[in-house]
Amino acid sequence: MKPHGDSGEVCKEIAGELREMTQWLAGGTMDPDRFRLAVETLEARKVARFGFRLASDVAFDGTARFTLRFADTEEICTVLQVDPLTGEITEDDS
Repeated sequence: MKPHGDSGEVCKEIAGELREMTQWLAGGTMDPDRFRLAVETLEARKVARFGFRLASDVAFDGTARFTLRFADTEEICTVLQVDPLTGEITEDDS
């Protein structure tokens, strides 16, 4: 993850929480409605408050991508991709 002052540690923490939630969803221990509520809670509790922005999209193959950015610079903190068929989660924090 790119250093961004003290925000770098917060970025790691938020990314870790998001990764755990996506693992629960991909593993079938969390249904999509609970997942949406968990992400909304994370956004309200930490994302905006600590100066980040979270976006998500779904590719044509169904892979979900979550992008966490520093709100002030738009610099990417991390990107998580979730394959719905395998449950595999990849993280790009370059």
